[in-house]
Amino acid sequence: MHAMWKGTIQIAKFQIPIKLYAATEDKEISLKTTHTACGGSISHLKFCQACDSKVEMDEIRKVYDLGGGNFVEISDEELKGISPQASKTMIIEQFADETEITRMRLKKHYYMGTDEVGEEAFRLFHASLLQSKKIGIGYLTLRSVQSLAAVWPSEEGLVLSTMLYEDEIRPMERINAPVHPSRSEVSEAHMFVFNQLIQAMSAKFVGSNYGNKYDEALRSLIENKITKLAPREKVAEQPLLQRNANLEDLLSSLTTSLDYVKNENDAFTQSDFNQTH
Repeated sequence: MHAMWKGTIQIAKFQIPIKLYAATEDKEISLKTTHTACGGSISHLKFCQACDSKVEMDEIRKVYDLGGGNFVEISDEELKGISPQASKTMIIEQFADETEITRMRLKKHYYMGTDEVGEEAFRLFHASLLQSKKIGIGYLTLRSVQSLAAVWPSEEGLVLSTMLYEDEIRPMERINAPVHPSRSEVSEAHMFVFNQLIQAMSAKFVGSNYGNKYDEALRSLIENKITKLAPREKVAEQPLLQRNANLEDLLSSLTTSLDYVKNENDAFTQSDFNQTH
């Protein structure tokens, strides 16, 4: 795997050489846009809505819209003046408990590696984070963009994740507020049945069991177009938990869902038994 960034992690006066590898990749199928008349590729031109004409790159400027037709122009030189300096060092500003960094903050993930010369220090860093259950926080410059980043341990190694800033995360208080405050307490009966439903549906997570259904359907559509076959029949959706307004219907729906899951589990167990005998 090709390293997309090489640099150093600095912790106080302690330095560790590291490499970053993209931990994820986009598997989305790309579709081109073409001209119906001739099949030529469509280019996206710069076009002025006021003049109703094509605009060249040297005629374009960057501005901040103040509203009311007023703008503040920002030049490329001014933007370069405030851009972060290229740096190959991530300075760890602090360590925090892993429970303090919510999943909502994490954006893009990178695997961390090292060279032979830094392997011992790298292993020590990994083991210490695992044992202390801490996450390292600092700034990292990737492709001329400075990001807040977190270094956290998995059992296999270290992962670096870019983070959202505080003002980029919307508060959830209003969404969380109950519609009927007087009825905000949860019934024990509902909790009991819902917990049974959760337990009945609980299993070890295997990521390969969950394919990209849209991607699979699109690939199938393309293959059928190529071979001039009829599209495959749409697979019936699994029954979902009904969205009922009153508590009696909710309890009934939960119980029905629990029975459904138990029957599915029993059928699977019986099928497995028959195959082995």
